[in-house]
Amino acid sequence: MTDDQRTIRGRKRHLIIGAVLPMLIALCGALLAITWLPELPDPVAIHWGGKGADGFGSAWTLILLPIGITLVFTIFTELALSSARRRGRLTANDKILFVGRHFLSVLLTVGTIGSLAAQRSLDDAADAPDIAGPMLAGVLGGLLLATLVWFVLPKAVSPSFDEEAEAQPIELAPDERVFWQRTVRISGAVVALIVGVLVFAGGAGILASLGSASGLPFAIGISVCVILTYTGMSFWRVRADRRGFLVRGALGWPRISIPNAEIAEVRVIEVNPTADFGGWGWRMASGRRSGIIMRKGPAIEITRTDGRRLVVTVDDAEVGAGVLTSLTRSS
Repeated sequence: MTDDQRTIRGRKRHLIIGAVLPMLIALCGALLAITWLPELPDPVAIHWGGKGADGFGSAWTLILLPIGITLVFTIFTELALSSARRRGRLTANDKILFVGRHFLSVLLTVGTIGSLAAQRSLDDAADAPDIAGPMLAGVLGGLLLATLVWFVLPKAVSPSFDEEAEAQPIELAPDERVFWQRTVRISGAVVALIVGVLVFAGGAGILASLGSASGLPFAIGISVCVILTYTGMSFWRVRADRRGFLVRGALGWPRISIPNAEIAEVRVIEVNPTADFGGWGWRMASGRRSGIIMRKGPAIEITRTDGRRLVVTVDDAEVGAGVLTSLTRSS
């Protein structure tokens, strides 16, 4: 089999297993639940607390929830995996995103549709039993399917970090000082996707909590925390000066500071967010790498004296790396 044939075969497998199967699971669950509508109380229980069912609403909320969330997550990850789809091979980080669709689809479908199954023939949804059983079955079923899909897929390929030489220092006069600073942010398209996911998930959580006095404040509080965390990690300031290298989030945290004396090497590398780090944001990767990954393209990689590495995707990476190399050599 030629490389082109393997690539085409990999793309077909990617589409059928990765996109069609998760949606098919959610759709089958929804169709099954629709046949139960005449047997379900109106309204049904859609939220459970410590004392049992405490939130109520339309059965369609639980029927459509797995389809909507699975569809949004599949589209989001499909865009993130576009380069992997073109080459027909996945890295380990790509495969985690890929099988995450199957886990999420089974978890939501079994959990939500199972909660409806437990309410069939009830006169009052307040008598609905606890849903710990369906949710546990969803978790176990999701893990099982995700594991099977992982091993059905081809063996993961290694991340493709370029083995570039150390950045060349910028020539400075003996009494000359240099300072370099940039702002790093996620691209507009990724921001739109993430905001869409947050709005959908937050709206679904608030909707599911409308019938609960304690559930609604909790859902709103979680949504606010998620939005603040996202805001703090979507915009970063990057600075290199005589004190060292500093990366700081928009809200002042997270904050990563590396003194010049702790910098062993500075390089410029090419980064693919999903393949190399499993996505965007503050990420971890193999080889003792952490990263502030906002986009695909050039990045500054700093190797510390203890072997840990920090990768930051940023405009003007070549100049920033040159400035930092000059500062570390003169310190």
